[in-house]
Amino acid sequence: MLEVIVYPKEARRRPWEMIFVGLLYSSLSFLIVNWIFAQDVVLSRYSGLLVVMFSVLFSITFIYYSIRLDERKNIKDKSEIKAIYDDWKILSMFLYLFVGFIIGFTFWQVIIPSHINFNSQIETYCVLNNPLQYENCLDNYKINETIQDIETKPQGNFFSIFSNNVYVAIFTLAFALVFGAGVIFLISWNASVVSSVIALSIKYKLSNLPLGLTRFLVHGIPEIAGYFIVAMAGGMTSIAISNYLRKKISKDNLLKIIQRSSYLLIIGIIVLAIASLIEIYITPVFF
Repeated sequence: MLEVIVYPKEARRRPWEMIFVGLLYSSLSFLIVNWIFAQDVVLSRYSGLLVVMFSVLFSITFIYYSIRLDERKNIKDKSEIKAIYDDWKILSMFLYLFVGFIIGFTFWQVIIPSHINFNSQIETYCVLNNPLQYENCLDNYKINETIQDIETKPQGNFFSIFSNNVYVAIFTLAFALVFGAGVIFLISWNASVVSSVIALSIKYKLSNLPLGLTRFLVHGIPEIAGYFIVAMAGGMTSIAISNYLRKKISKDNLLKIIQRSSYLLIIGIIVLAIASLIEIYITPVFF
């Protein structure tokens, strides 16, 4: 019942309401894992991943029908401007859902600290952002276990950050092509990573939450938007190919969807480039 609490057609009218949906789903996921699995000897070690799993289960119906709705409108719309507007409405819903996830995950980590193991998320953050000082990064966040033989790359310049973003975007595209609604895993996982780092950086103090959110979302929003755009392109193509194979759409409509998905892919890469520039030249100035 909860997974169908909101339908894409309704959310398109007021996308900002998805913040509250994200808050609800992330809170339920966190509390379910905290009450049922956090005390388990084995599953407690993977409780952070279980939170992501429940968030995905709650949201997957909405995400699937959102991408399906976008695909139908791309077939129906005659003008490119109208198609771009439709894509933006779907993207804005995903972004608001993402922000809701981050606020919910961060809030509950501050209110109930140390009950759920988010070490996997912190390790992911350290691998992506501090590979040359990986162990120091883990020590700073008080994580004792380390990954052996990780591949290190120079960090701190536009090319390295942008190339890493493109690598993640390629993975996202492939994942979305194989699993049309795969964008929800991207939303939930990245929200859990960001929220874990925010909770640690503000030292689990609720009063520091606004500053912590602002610090990470300045470049995080455009970066995740780029991933979402790429995921939308893959998801639309995946659903369109499936519908074509089941003879629900014509070959012309399939090619039309693929063409517009390629436009989305290009836009997504451009947005990731902008996010990389913000991360290097703007975020450090203010934080």
